[in-house]
Amino acid sequence: MTAPRRGSVRIGPISLFTLIITLCLAVMAVLSVTTAQATYVAAERQALFTSDTYANERAAQEFTAKVDAALASVRAAGGGQTEARAAVKRILPAGAKLDETTVRAEFTAESGRTLNVELIIEANATYRITAWKATTLWTDDSAGKTLWSGTASTR
Repeated sequence: MTAPRRGSVRIGPISLFTLIITLCLAVMAVLSVTTAQATYVAAERQALFTSDTYANERAAQEFTAKVDAALASVRAAGGGQTEARAAVKRILPAGAKLDETTVRAEFTAESGRTLNVELIIEANATYRITAWKATTLWTDDSAGKTLWSGTASTR
């Protein structure tokens, strides 16, 4: 009787190709999950930022509507700039300022998004918007890495 032969395990080209494809798919799966998570976090941040922008915009629109209503009552009574300033001063929210004929108000959200509004009270008890500027407070809470210094060092 012949003893059964013990052969070595042979990895053929198909098996090797299958192993490489499996490894590539695993790497692609990990990269896809990581990218999806990063995109989700960025989308959440953008949603918060947009929501704060709209909240500031709404508060500024309501403020401007109150100023407009106060000035409309002065115009209806035939008042001038002095009466208009007095009427606007009565309705100013906390943090808003009235300097001579300029009304300044700032609306800030938790995210650092700020809306600065500036109105000028005209002589006929109307107003003119001179500034409506949205800004964001920059907070650098990470050490970060410099990707590019801005200079070309080729020698």
